[in-house]
Amino acid sequence: MPIWCPNCNAMLPEGLEECPRCGAQLSPSGKGGEADNDRSLIFWLSAYTIGIVLIPIIAGVVIGLICILLFVAGQR
Repeated sequence: MPIWCPNCNAMLPEGLEECPRCGAQLSPSGKGGEADNDRSLIFWLSAYTIGIVLIPIIAGVVIGLICILLFVAGQR
C-alpha cells in the first residue's frame, strides 16, 4: 500500500525514511503525519470554540462591572 509525503503529497512506496522528491522526513509508521494533522485540527477547533464561548462572557462581565461602578458613583 503506498504512502503519501506530508510535504509534497507525492505517492511513495512503503519503507522510505525520506521523500526522494522533496527530502521531507517520513514517519516510521508510514502514516505521513496524519496524527499531527489531527491534533492540530483538534487544537484549532477547541481554540475557536473556547473563543466563541469566552468572548461574550468576558464582555458581559466588563459591562456589568461598568454598570456597577456607574451606579456606585451616582449614589455619592
